[in-house]
This record gives sequence, C-alpha cells and structure tokens, in this order.
Amino acid sequence: LDRVRSKGGVDPFWGDRQYYQTELASSRLLSDADFISVRAGFRLLRTVKDRHQFLLRTDGGAIMTDNFDDVPLTMRFFAGGDQSVRGYDYKSLSPRDANGIAVGGHYLATGSAEYGYTLFPRWRIAVFSDTGNAFDSVREPFKTGAGVGVRWISPVGPIRLDLAWAVSEPDAAFRVHFSMGPNL
Repeated sequence: LDRVRSKGGVDPFWGDRQYYQTELASSRLLSDADFISVRAGFRLLRTVKDRHQFLLRTDGGAIMTDNFDDVPLTMRFFAGGDQSVRGYDYKSLSPRDANGIAVGGHYLATGSAEYGYTLFPRWRIAVFSDTGNAFDSVREPFKTGAGVGVRWISPVGPIRLDLAWAVSEPDAAFRVHFSMGPNL
C-alpha cells in the first residue's frame, strides 16, 4: 500500500507519503525459504513562508523467520546511501560476516530531518541529519550522518547534491551523494 499527497508539481512545497509493504515466502508455495517481511515508511514535507522547507523521513522493517540464513540477500535489510543514511556508502550499514562483507539484517530503522532554504527561485540550500541502521539485535548502535547540500529545481524535478559526513565514524572523509526526483 502506498499513498502520496502533494501540492506543487515537480517541486512539491507540501506533501506526505505513507507506504506499507508485506512480502511472504513459503516452501509450500515453491520457495526455498519460509519468512514474512514487513516494511513501512513515512515522509512529511512542509514549506513555511515560501522559503523554509522541512522534510522528515522514517523507514522501518522486520523479517520474521526460523532460519535467517535461507532468506536471500536481496530480501534482507541494508541502510546507507542517498535515500537512507547519507555519509555512508550505499547498503554499507548492516551486520557483516567473518570476512567483513555486509550480509543484511533482520531489522531496519532509519530517520532523517532536513531543512532547506530557497535562495533563488530555482535554487535551495539544505542541512540534514540522518540516523539508523540495519541490524540483528537492538543492542547494535545506530549510525549518524549529517551534511549540507544544494538543490536545483530542474524542469523535470529537483536534482540534489549533498556533502555528508559519517558522524559516528571518527576520521571519516565526507561523501558526495547525488539524487534526482521529488522528496516524497
């Protein structure tokens, strides 16, 4: 289920999005694994006095299974990247195997807060903070990224360029994140 409400065309100034997703696999239905995966997310976008834009985002998920090793990597949870926790590589946040390779987690929890200020009619600057992780145990720490960005409102929608730092990692270099399309 997915519901999007917005006002403002290719560069919305107001809107929200909710999504709820459930996936089921069963050995009784020609699958190699038995599991249920649930995921949900919410986005809230508000603009105040035509110049101040606030975007809040949260995503969460869980996989229920008796044998997690049977769950395909493509169905497991990962965090990090342009649409998740900026400051970290795409899908780099998750439990790792003995070789240090990210293998995905049972659970996902991420959140983001962003403030944008319109400098000129088609240009906006932004500051943001993201936090979250994909994990197997609630004892695993969340990772936090923060940064600054610029948004150009092109004829086909916003184009975003962000410089983000992995705040949770000492001595981490900044990362460049590039994305296109509406915030919702």
